[in-house]
Amino acid sequence: MSTDPLDASRSQELAANLLTLVDAPARGESEDHLLRRLTHVMVRVPGVEAAAFSLIGPEGGPWRMAASDDRSRRLECLQAESRVGPLLDISCGGGPLANIPMSHPHSRTRWPRFTSRALAEGFTAVTALPLAHRDRPLGALDLYHQYGRLEPSGIRWARLLTDAAAVGLAHRDLLRDALVRSDQLQNALNSRVVIEQAKGILAERLDCDLQEAFEQLRGHARANRMKLTDLAALTVGNPSDSSPFPRQHRAR
Repeated sequence: MSTDPLDASRSQELAANLLTLVDAPARGESEDHLLRRLTHVMVRVPGVEAAAFSLIGPEGGPWRMAASDDRSRRLECLQAESRVGPLLDISCGGGPLANIPMSHPHSRTRWPRFTSRALAEGFTAVTALPLAHRDRPLGALDLYHQYGRLEPSGIRWARLLTDAAAVGLAHRDLLRDALVRSDQLQNALNSRVVIEQAKGILAERLDCDLQEAFEQLRGHARANRMKLTDLAALTVGNPSDSSPFPRQHRAR
């Protein structure tokens, strides 16, 4: 009989969550919901008692946070407040920290407040995993457990799930950027269309060619500190005998 704490059914459950985390952007799942999902999936890994995750903000500190319970939330808040702890050590490019004993003198020296609080909350060890995509740091995950209780297979699954969440978050950013670029291109196209319409209208009204019509538009916009597209829309929408470019009546 296998002694691996990850039996077949648990492995299948975790594998299904890998796909869910990667696919989050396509389903419109928010960052907050994705983070909460990640922490609650992590406590399904044998040996993990609690989990908390923090995204890193522009200034390098914790920005958004999700936790599986109140204990892990308090520990993440303490790190965010003191700017000291395993989360901060690995979130900006550091490597993973596995099965770090809280009672070890090195831990007490390295993270004095965090270590004392972790022990007070009932945890004797922490495993911290960076969340990054293509060398771009996104945040970090803290797993709280008892020293020696988190098996190598559990750490491997935790890293796979963290990597899946990183891909999901990165894809969400790419989709957001693509939508912004699409909107910008559409706005540019719409502006170009209305300017071309205004040029055609002015060329007919003023009995001039298209280039001269454009110069009239641009000169009027500059003189009156207007956006060219706003002036073009005004020209297209106004009657031919009204300002700013009334029809030129030819002498008979």
